[in-house]
Amino acid sequence: MGAQQNEQAVRDFLAAWDEPKTLGDFFTDDAVFQMMARDPVHGREAIAEELANQAAWATDFDLAVLNIASHGDVVLVERLDSFNMNGRPVKVPVVGVFECDADAKFTAWRDYFDWDAMMQQVAAAGVDTSAAETEQRTPAPE
Repeated sequence: MGAQQNEQAVRDFLAAWDEPKTLGDFFTDDAVFQMMARDPVHGREAIAEELANQAAWATDFDLAVLNIASHGDVVLVERLDSFNMNGRPVKVPVVGVFECDADAKFTAWRDYFDWDAMMQQVAAAGVDTSAAETEQRTPAPE
């Protein structure tokens, strides 16, 4: 597939965040995901679990594409990620790098953003960020 198909796959993925159970479908079995403040996550199943865990902490996702460009199998996307935590808005400017295979599945995804600025917003929303440097798990149902 070409650059347009890869860009569309990225757009579709970013639009799917309100359906977190589908997010793993965008990745190859041996894909790697990394938010640069944390260790990489390896494999589609582990990535799907990580993304579902992240999505469980927030609602009303809007991962807005501000700019998108691609060359070969790489898609760069500047975006503004917006979501609510405990009813409070969180907005995070992000640059993501997606590497795609011939079927427009992600083999790698890296996100670059200001971790501390995001954590300040999360803390202001009333979420305990004391363990933020470690792996977060899905919050217990209320």
